[in-house]
Amino acid sequence: MRVLLAHRYETTELLGVGGTASVYRAVDRNLGRDVAVKLFNPTMADDDDYRRQHMETMLLSTLNHPGLVTLHDAGMHEDEDGRTAGFLVMELVDGEDLRHRLKRGPLPGEDVAQLGADLADALAYIHAEGVVHRDVKPANILLFHGADNGTRLYAKLTDFGIARMVEAATATAVGATIGTANYLSPEQAKGDPVDERSDIYSLGLVLLECLTGERAFSGPLVEAALARLLRDPEVPDSLGPEWADLLRRMTARDPARRPDAHDVALQLRSGTDGHRPPPYRGVPGPRGAGDAPTPDDGGPSTGGAITGGVFTGRIHVPEPPRRAPSIS
Repeated sequence: MRVLLAHRYETTELLGVGGTASVYRAVDRNLGRDVAVKLFNPTMADDDDYRRQHMETMLLSTLNHPGLVTLHDAGMHEDEDGRTAGFLVMELVDGEDLRHRLKRGPLPGEDVAQLGADLADALAYIHAEGVVHRDVKPANILLFHGADNGTRLYAKLTDFGIARMVEAATATAVGATIGTANYLSPEQAKGDPVDERSDIYSLGLVLLECLTGERAFSGPLVEAALARLLRDPEVPDSLGPEWADLLRRMTARDPARRPDAHDVALQLRSGTDGHRPPPYRGVPGPRGAGDAPTPDDGGPSTGGAITGGVFTGRIHVPEPPRRAPSIS
């Protein structure tokens, strides 16, 4: 069924359904172009889902980077039953998410290095803006080929539904464990406070899966979440010393041992053979709270077109809800 949003955006195709929203291909009648619309489930103004929707809308309006998908518009829609739901209108990028790509097996090392550098650049940007994504996983990574170079695979990070501002009020209850179990950092699994180094751990697991075709921590939700507290992921020596060194540091259980996103991007882009990063030189210490800017206050995955977030400014984060959400 087609839906007309804000007398302008007409949905044409359902692209994906998540726990709190659905993503549609739509036509912008004013500009005559295709867009992606993320339509949230109807909620009340005092529940967890509403707070996450509001946070995602405000957050996406502050970010602008090539590794993120552009936010065009946002609004509210009242359906025929009188229920009100928020929606986001975003750039439509026709591509495949990394989760679906990995079902066909591992990627070539050269592609993994390029994708990893793109994603690390995007993380470095949001971390500098004081944002932690907290749900870096294959389903939230869109792959596409550039129009100017069909052989170059690019990546964009999507879905900021559970992101938070560093050193700011959260959009979830204190102590809530949030994220996807297979890619949680150890500190997330324990319910400890997280910073940008948690995203580095998750990205390390994603890159390892890209190279091996296997999840480092699979199985039931609780088992997968707890396994990383007991052991480091297995990084095969067959990947070579450069990849092994980088991935082991990225997935260190001690956050202080992990490199920052900028250093990861530099190492991945400076590989001499284009297939693996060069030896790492120097281990950065943990980033202090004062190293990142501190602002005033503070989905669904699909197999086709994916949406994400984007522009710049300062935002206000709503008060945390009274109850904690469960792991998605």
